Amino acid sequence: MDDRTLAIDGGPKTKTTPFGTGKRFGDEEKRQLLDVIDNDMLFYFLGTKVFEFQKKFAALYGAKHCICCSSGTAAVHIALATLQLPPGSEVIVPAITDMGTLTGVLYQNLIPVFADIDPATYNMDPSSVEARITPRTRAIIVVHHTGLAADLDRLMEISVRHGIPIVEDCAQAYLTEYKGKLAGTFAPVSAFSLNHFKHITCGSGGMVLTNDEGIRKTASLFLDKCYDREAGKRNPFFLAPNYQMTELQAAVALAQLEKLPGIVGRRRALGDRLTALLGTIPGIEAQTVPEGYRHSYFLFLFRVCEETLGVSAAEFSRALEAEGIPNKAHLITGGMCEYEYDIFKNRSAFPGSRHPFVNSDFGTEVEYTQGLCPNAERAFENTITMNLNEFHTDQDIEETAAAIAKVARHHASQRSAG
Repeated sequence: MDDRTLAIDGGPKTKTTPFGTGKRFGDEEKRQLLDVIDNDMLFYFLGTKVFEFQKKFAALYGAKHCICCSSGTAAVHIALATLQLPPGSEVIVPAITDMGTLTGVLYQNLIPVFADIDPATYNMDPSSVEARITPRTRAIIVVHHTGLAADLDRLMEISVRHGIPIVEDCAQAYLTEYKGKLAGTFAPVSAFSLNHFKHITCGSGGMVLTNDEGIRKTASLFLDKCYDREAGKRNPFFLAPNYQMTELQAAVALAQLEKLPGIVGRRRALGDRLTALLGTIPGIEAQTVPEGYRHSYFLFLFRVCEETLGVSAAEFSRALEAEGIPNKAHLITGGMCEYEYDIFKNRSAFPGSRHPFVNSDFGTEVEYTQGLCPNAERAFENTITMNLNEFHTDQDIEETAAAIAKVARHHASQRSAG
């Protein structure tokens, strides 16, 4: 056997050295946490760290207000709640996202309407969004998926023309750029995540960004049981959860925030290099990064063209794994379109009820069926996902590309020989 024989068939592995690793937390986080302990105050409103983080994160994005909360899911829920939509309203969401995008939609008694994706970028297709608009549509949640901005020019134009507000979900998209401007600064309100797996983290946490004082005030009430801490009043006038961020979370987040530009810069350099290398391999298509966009690579995705290579994504994935490259086939964000989850197929958001999907008061009866978003469904069939982080080395990227090329060329030659 020679070097061209796949490792899965007994040939030599392409990747024989470990991927670069590193520690995400260190002395900076310890110092911030020690400050909190020394101050003997963990509650956000009586402490300093949450307010300091809010000020610094808002400044990073050139926004007037940042409101911290307990998770990215909470952030999307809060952002949506600030729109004060009547129950039964429809909210257009992407077919591929995390359940955290949708949790607040259901808790607000709103109806998710799924838009298809652009198969090249994996982001919401504006044409599909517009086709889903009905007289009941009251909001659009735009997810900047995997760290790549959605088509904001077209989506914002649709928003303005139809009078439908947008919420930007930036959970995977720190410092992601769209034509020279940061994603998360286009819509009236946007949401971010500090979940463990994001670019920066405090274990769990989230932020809402806005320039609107009314949205800021509503968000501040909504995350805190509708208690008006600023006025010293406890007289709730709408239903609101407890989504407070603690001083401990904010302490870690502050230290992480200082590292964010370096983290994104390194991931961007590595991801752009891998994208360029994959562009030379027949039958392999990396996620398209349109001109004027700057990806921040929360994940790295590529498609396997079965027609060209004669191999399924699952088979390709197994061969690539054997070459020493960890990866997952049929996994993007989740392993299926959101509407294929049991909660939507069975319309089982609330026990013993099909509310809000079927509700005579709302006049709703919604079903989610296979084939609703064909581009999204097809994406799960041919996509391979890899993790990419700031600790990876240039050698890691070169060897990853070499392994993908080896597997692709093997199958292409097998197909042409057959």
